[in-house]
Amino acid sequence: MSKAFGLTIPVMDHLFLLRANRRKGVLLAMGILVVFGLAVHSWLFYFPSTTDLAFRHKMSTPLPVTLAENTPELMHHLWKPFLHDINATNFISKEGYHYKINKNNQRWAPQKKKLLILDVDTRLDTGAGAMMNKSPLKAEEMTGRTGGMMNHYLYAMIHGYDYQFIRAPDYRNRHGTWVKVPMIKEALKTHETVVFLDADAVFMYPEIPFEWLMSLWNITDNTLIALANDPDSPRNRDNKGKVMQNTGFMVARQSNRTQEMFHDWNQCPTDTKYKDCSKWAHDWAHEQAAFSNHVRYDYNRTDDVRTIPCMDGNGAPYIGDKSCGGVFIRHHWFHKDYPANDVRQMLLDTLVKRIHAGFHHAQEQNFIDATHYTHPLNNIKNM
Repeated sequence: MSKAFGLTIPVMDHLFLLRANRRKGVLLAMGILVVFGLAVHSWLFYFPSTTDLAFRHKMSTPLPVTLAENTPELMHHLWKPFLHDINATNFISKEGYHYKINKNNQRWAPQKKKLLILDVDTRLDTGAGAMMNKSPLKAEEMTGRTGGMMNHYLYAMIHGYDYQFIRAPDYRNRHGTWVKVPMIKEALKTHETVVFLDADAVFMYPEIPFEWLMSLWNITDNTLIALANDPDSPRNRDNKGKVMQNTGFMVARQSNRTQEMFHDWNQCPTDTKYKDCSKWAHDWAHEQAAFSNHVRYDYNRTDDVRTIPCMDGNGAPYIGDKSCGGVFIRHHWFHKDYPANDVRQMLLDTLVKRIHAGFHHAQEQNFIDATHYTHPLNNIKNM
């Protein structure tokens, strides 16, 4: 028997009481720890440290560096399995058109950073869905202009070309599209080849190196500029009845003679060298009409001005003229929102192909055929 608090308690009962008190102590200690932990967690959540605040701020800041770094390498590797061999002779389009490079055409080696993909515009759109909006871009909000520019930028990253978007100053007393002429002239001072596209024109086969297309169209070292024909209609013919060439997609090659040509083109509306060219400062088709009616007739050596077939580098399958299908370069003249759809589909198709191919590449790990087992299952092998 034992006495506690003036009471007589049996020994066994006393032992049980001690154990119960110990349990209460342990539970109390655990409760204190839990409460303390919750308090600390709540404090850090509602009153984070300076380090935590900096981290959270970094993650919520539009377009963090970690999201942007290595993008060119990522895009190149994403498309690498699909790249068309630059030395290949043939290509079959999705429509089933067969293309073959003539054996006498000049074959181009990779140009890499010597080739510039160029966008030019006087407008700087920073609204929702715009390329220059620094907030994370939602695919469904992408504007047509953004889709076109993203297509051009993507193409440059895939092949290791340079890319630039130049916001040009307004051209006083001229239609806005004239700014592309002096901007290309300036770009040719730093790059051997400049590929200019309007924002409504897109590369339809990002896997095809541009050098391969240059070989297909027989652009040579002596070529100053290459442009695609417009659809053959009375509205699209110059004063001599020849089909105009469209300036929404141009390939310019650097040389002293090219600089002279662009100078003459840029000065055309002054009527100094070309009589009656001033009307094209504002009248349709602006710089395109000036080139087709005047400049191209002055630069008429065999390789000076190369004509790209309308089927290859202009138009789209849905237009009336079926000889202008935009196979390689699609030009959405009347549907300015279409480039956004094109680039979304392009990215989706490529990701689906890569994921599907990745699944089959590791099929031994990813797929088990258990149909030859019966239920109840027990110890399926290779799981």
